[in-house]
Amino acid sequence: MTRSIDLDKFHDAVKLEIADNFPTVSTVEDYDTDRKDLMAPAILIELVDMEADPDSDPGTEQLAVVSKWVARIIMSFRTENVKREIRKFAAALGVLVHQNRWSMQMGPAQVTYIGPDAFSPELDKYEVWAVEWDQQIDLGQSVWTGEGVTPDRVMIGYAPKIGPGQEGDYSELGGNS
Repeated sequence: MTRSIDLDKFHDAVKLEIADNFPTVSTVEDYDTDRKDLMAPAILIELVDMEADPDSDPGTEQLAVVSKWVARIIMSFRTENVKREIRKFAAALGVLVHQNRWSMQMGPAQVTYIGPDAFSPELDKYEVWAVEWDQQIDLGQSVWTGEGVTPDRVMIGYAPKIGPGQEGDYSELGGNS
């Protein structure tokens, strides 16, 4: 059964795993962070957009989308050897993101970019690199509720000996008959 992705939990899971894996980072936040008084080093995550992905339709009447994410790594220019350090940090974050599912039921993360971030005036006193990734997720509730009888065995019949009255001609899949 495919479950709907809760976007709040998704954000929280990404932030928590990044914070757990990079304990020396002062700030791991998302949209509400005041960038003028930012404590660096910092990682700011953002869900950039969601693009419909009809080729990944889960058959549950949910909306399959490719979510596009960016994690901006921010270091002070005062950091010793900042140009090298930010590149090493970005590479390590890329490794963490690669194929990560954030302990949730979703497709694996596909890293699409690791490199310098576009200019942001509020971050001009920092060195900023970005790790970008795509992640396929399903939005909305599944029509499959999980109710009903779950079969405990699978039987196979071969035409023309199938249907009611032919049960004796069936074999159990994986069975010894």
